Amino acid sequence: MTDHRDLVLAYRSYSLPRAEVIIGMLNAYGIEAVMFDRNFNANNGHLLMATGGFRIMVQSGQLREAQDLLKAFRDTDNFPESESFQKKPLFHSAWLLLMAYLGVWAPVWLRKRDR
Repeated sequence: MTDHRDLVLAYRSYSLPRAEVIIGMLNAYGIEAVMFDRNFNANNGHLLMATGGFRIMVQSGQLREAQDLLKAFRDTDNFPESESFQKKPLFHSAWLLLMAYLGVWAPVWLRKRDR
């Protein structure tokens, strides 16, 4: 990258491996891309949603080409707001509730079992 003042947001990811794949793909197509907040978010995963995830930045002149390449990465199952979650909200909500319930009680249940 020559000038960091020209960088614009091309994509935002909440998964580090996914962001790394996207950076590699963009670089393979000749688009210089960098990931902002990589080290901070990788070390502070509990703040990932608050910080907005991993920001993939490209030169402003290459934004249109990058957006065309990144269309395949849109509308995936990364978030509860995704299209697939909205198709079956009751099903997914029940699973989330069940996971939260079992996550709280499983250690207590296992501890009582050992006695």
